[in-house]
Amino acid sequence: MREARFYVPREALSGNNAVIKGDQARHIISILRKKPGDYIVLFDGEGTQFAARIVRIDRELVVARVTAREVHKRAGGRAIGLYVAVPKGRRFDLVVEGGTELGADSITPLVTTRTVVKLDDYNITTKLDRWRRISVAAAKQCRRATLPQINSPVDFSTAIKELPEWVFPILAGSLDRNPPIYDVLEEMGPAHKEVRIYIGPEGGFSREETEQAGKAGIRLASLGENILRTEMAAVASLAVIICFLGRENMHVQPRSSVRQSKAPPF
Repeated sequence: MREARFYVPREALSGNNAVIKGDQARHIISILRKKPGDYIVLFDGEGTQFAARIVRIDRELVVARVTAREVHKRAGGRAIGLYVAVPKGRRFDLVVEGGTELGADSITPLVTTRTVVKLDDYNITTKLDRWRRISVAAAKQCRRATLPQINSPVDFSTAIKELPEWVFPILAGSLDRNPPIYDVLEEMGPAHKEVRIYIGPEGGFSREETEQAGKAGIRLASLGENILRTEMAAVASLAVIICFLGRENMHVQPRSSVRQSKAPPF
């Protein structure tokens, strides 16, 4: 059984000391029944993973001393931006969970012409907090050392405005007349540092939005002839991108690591 991992934001790290609070501390104390002297594995969401030894346990607080660290770097260097129209209910939770596990670097909720979900200030704050918690849980489960940036919702027209030259943008869906997404990815050049994928709502993007995307230089790609739910289209397109970049990076060292002292393996 793999060692449980715990998220510690940078502000919870001071020198070689890490402070774990709340639900994670309770899990360490009450579920895992760890004691001072036991080792745990931590990650900061920014690419560094730590081996740490517990030095103090209070009622809902654990203090651990970092004994080793391992820095993870993405092979190849291309980032992945996932822009997805917000579906009804809690189905965007699945977008965040799958996007985190597959390796998206940023996840942005889209508001489109056919988006039916209304997002007021309260809903946005509440949803962003939940989505970030889901992202942390998914990263812990899949042993990812980084967390994707979960952005505030943005209008589609704003999201495609003045795209940088280093972005390779794709609008994907059940569009039989357009080439498969894998073929579109073949058009990427060495100057492209980010693949940005746009996924529409139930019913797809409007004709006006699709035309607007074409004028903005966004490639139109097909995910096949079947009509997919928004969350499934997001996961499917991201999986294809990950596989494509994996092929691209076959001869690149998958990660570099720096260890500072001997400790139990991660």
